[in-house]
Amino acid sequence: MSFEARFECSTILIEIFYMKLIRYGITILILLSLVALAPKNLNENTTPEVSLLKTELTQANAIGDSLYHNKTCFICHGEDGKTPLDPIYPTIAGQNINYILQQMRDIKSGARDNNQTAAMHGIMQLVSDEELEILAQYVSELPRGEATGPPPERRSDGSRLFRRKTCFTCHGRDGKTPIMPEYPKITGQSPEYVKQQIHDIKSGERSNGMTMAMKSVMFLVTDEEIDIISDYISKLAP
Repeated sequence: MSFEARFECSTILIEIFYMKLIRYGITILILLSLVALAPKNLNENTTPEVSLLKTELTQANAIGDSLYHNKTCFICHGEDGKTPLDPIYPTIAGQNINYILQQMRDIKSGARDNNQTAAMHGIMQLVSDEELEILAQYVSELPRGEATGPPPERRSDGSRLFRRKTCFTCHGRDGKTPIMPEYPKITGQSPEYVKQQIHDIKSGERSNGMTMAMKSVMFLVTDEEIDIISDYISKLAP
């Protein structure tokens, strides 16, 4: 093949190469543009209604957080609602909203006046009914805490007593799926707090809410058994 023929052939191949390069280059540019213009999260629904709902939820959470601090709840229950100042105070993060609301209302009215609630009674007089509902919602949405010890054995004395004394009937077999939202999730509480509440319900010092259903069972539980049950509950996963 002559030099002229080889040159012409090379020229044609180069032209074909550049044509493909341009064509594929344009395709790549189009694809990159589509990616840039696409939503950052394809799974996220970005309708105005959803955006408005997210804004409202964010604002509600901010109001709840502000009330939680302004009403000094964090001092006893911790910034996160699960690191109480003293083991005798409860972990409240992630608790049932109905239960939290009922307890705050009862403490405010004096229907619940056992143990450490006296310190909370005065503060509750400064909290309106609407603020109580906001606080209950805020606290119920806080992440739950952690158990205070290693997981208990299924066949431990605590596990057997928890079933035998019918604790699971109201609070659930795992201690965190109560039969009614008015009953508390009891897992992950400190043994000191659990023990105090059981003793107070047994003695009648605490008689608010749904405690009457528990009081009828408590006279069959000895002090030693209360210690064992309290320790078992404290080690259940929240």
